[in-house]
Amino acid sequence: MNQRRPGQVIGRAGGGLEAGRNQWAANADVARQGHAGELRTAAVLDPIARTPAGPTVLHDLTIPGSRANIDHALVRGRDVLLIDSKQWKPGLYWTMPGLGTFRGWERFSYADKTTMTMAVDKVRAHLEANGVKARVLTPLVVIWPSSKRGAVRTTFLRIPSARAIAGDSLARVVGSSKNADPQVVAALGKLLPTHHPVRTAAADTW
Repeated sequence: MNQRRPGQVIGRAGGGLEAGRNQWAANADVARQGHAGELRTAAVLDPIARTPAGPTVLHDLTIPGSRANIDHALVRGRDVLLIDSKQWKPGLYWTMPGLGTFRGWERFSYADKTTMTMAVDKVRAHLEANGVKARVLTPLVVIWPSSKRGAVRTTFLRIPSARAIAGDSLARVVGSSKNADPQVVAALGKLLPTHHPVRTAAADTW
């Protein structure tokens, strides 16, 4: 296998929040902010995938057995990194064990949801059911500020089963590149919406 070939970008970032497909956002503004966050994350991930020896990035995967989705998955070798994108108000986000998460002094229970815990469990089971050996890493929750009038600070933020980072740290955290194992990509491709078929040729980009 030529380990210097570019990776793939498969699927459409933010597709699950587009008109006619949104099934979970509380209102149109939440959907708009979520969509913008997914596009900002894709703007970092997609160029990484297209570099020589790049990983494969899949956007907008369905969590098996759920109406929820996974915004992005990055596959490097047999390692799978699930990534959730958020666009939240600037501020200090922090979690107190037993009390939950706060933005400043305001309770922010949205950050305490266990969606990523479910996603990891379901994706692991899906890969095993497809006979694919892979390692599902601790997911990332990437948080972008919704305005330019401040930053999102995540040092003391704890999201169940995931690592929270500010958007401007994403490229550094993702780190080095490695081509994806095609069996892992094919198995994850089954979680894509039907209008995003997967091709196995390395040069194809969807």
